[in-house]
Amino acid sequence: MADGYSMDRLREPDSRRLLRPIAWAVAAVLLIVAFVVADRLWLRSGVGIELEDFMTAEVRRGELAIEVQGAGALEPVSERWVTAEVAGVVQQIFARPGHQVTADSRIVALVNPQLLQAVNQARLGLAEVTADQQRHRANLTDRRLTGEARLLAAQAAYDEARLRLEAQEELRDQQAVSEIDYRTQQIRTEQASSELDFEHRRFEELGGELEADLAAGEARLEARREALDAAEQQVRDLVVATDMAGTIRELFVEPGQRVAAGGQIARVVDTTALMGVVRVPESYASHLVPGQAAVVTVLSAELPGRVTRVDPAVTQGSVTVDLELEGELPQGARPDLSIRATITVAHMEDALFVRRPLNARDLGTADVFRLTADGQAAQRTAVRFGLGTLREIEVVDGLDEGDTVILGDTTRYEDEETIVIR
Repeated sequence: MADGYSMDRLREPDSRRLLRPIAWAVAAVLLIVAFVVADRLWLRSGVGIELEDFMTAEVRRGELAIEVQGAGALEPVSERWVTAEVAGVVQQIFARPGHQVTADSRIVALVNPQLLQAVNQARLGLAEVTADQQRHRANLTDRRLTGEARLLAAQAAYDEARLRLEAQEELRDQQAVSEIDYRTQQIRTEQASSELDFEHRRFEELGGELEADLAAGEARLEARREALDAAEQQVRDLVVATDMAGTIRELFVEPGQRVAAGGQIARVVDTTALMGVVRVPESYASHLVPGQAAVVTVLSAELPGRVTRVDPAVTQGSVTVDLELEGELPQGARPDLSIRATITVAHMEDALFVRRPLNARDLGTADVFRLTADGQAAQRTAVRFGLGTLREIEVVDGLDEGDTVILGDTTRYEDEETIVIR
C-alpha cells in the first residue's frame, strides 16, 4: 500500500480488561467470606436475635411453697361389697343403684329348689335321730335300773349274812351252835361282802358306760340339729342383705341371672363420709408423705385436707394419693365427683428461685442462658436446681439474686457458649 501500513495491525493489550475478571473473583471470595462470617456470628452466635422473641425471668429471693397438683375424684371412706352366700337364680330385686339402704336392708332375693329340699331332708333326719335317741334313753334307763336291782340284791344278801353271823356269834358264846356252822356262816358273810363290792364296781362302770352312750346319742342329735340350722340358714341366705347403711353404688345382677356362691351382688357406700383420691406425676411421689397439707377443690369450693396415704406403686406414670377432707362438703358432693388438689410438700422461708426453664428438672442440673450485666449477650451457665412447682423452681447453685435468664427454647444454640442480643 502507498502509506506502507497493513490494514490488520496488532493492538496493544488493555490492562483494564485483564483486571476485571480478577476483580470479580476477588469480590466473589470476599462475598463467600462475608457469608461465612455472617453465618458464624449472626446465625450461630445469636447476633441480631431480638430479646422480645424470648421469655425471660429474674432470679428472686423470698418465700417459696413447693406444691404438687393432682386430679382425681371423691371416694367413700367406707364401703361394702355385698356377695351371695349361696348359689341361686335372681328372683327379685329390692334396691337399685342410688337407693338409700339401712343395715339389714334386702337387696335381692334368690331361689334355689335344692336348698329347700335339703331343709326337708335335714328335718326328717333330725326327727329320725330324735326318735332313736328317745328309745336309746329308755334302754339306758332300763340298764341302769337292772344294775341298781343287782346292787340292792347284793346289799340285801350281805346284810342277811352279816345278821346271821352276828346271831351265831352269840350262840357260839353260849355253845349253842357248832364251830362248823359258825365258820360256814362266816365264809358266807365274807362272800356276800365281796359280791357287794363287785356289784358296786360294776354299777360304777355301768354308770360311765351309760353316760358315754347317752353323750354319743346326744352328739348325733346335735349334729342333726346343726345340719338343719345350716340348711335353714342357707335358705335364709337366699335373701341377700347388706350389713351397712348407705347408698347402693353398683348392682351387678339382673332378674333371672344365675349367681354362684361368693358372686358379687352389689356395692354399698357410705356417702356421708367421703375422701379425695388423686393422681400425681411419679416425679413428685418421693416428696409426698402422710400428714402434708392440701387444698382440695370440690364443685368450685376449696376445702382443707391432709395426705393420709401414698400408694407405693406407680401406674401409667402417676401415683395415687388419698386425702382426708377436713371441711364440710358442698351440696351435691357425691362419689366419683371430679376434684383437684394442691399438696404442699415443702415451705421455704428464704429461698432463691426463678420461673422454671423448659429444661429444668427437680433436684437436677441444667444449662440456661443468663443475660450479661449490659444486656448485650447471654452466656451459657450450668445451674443446679432444687425442688420446684409447675411454675417456679429453687436455685441451689449457679445463679444469683437479680440475674435474668432466658426461658424459651434455646436448643438451636446448644453448641454455643454465648448468644449475642440485638
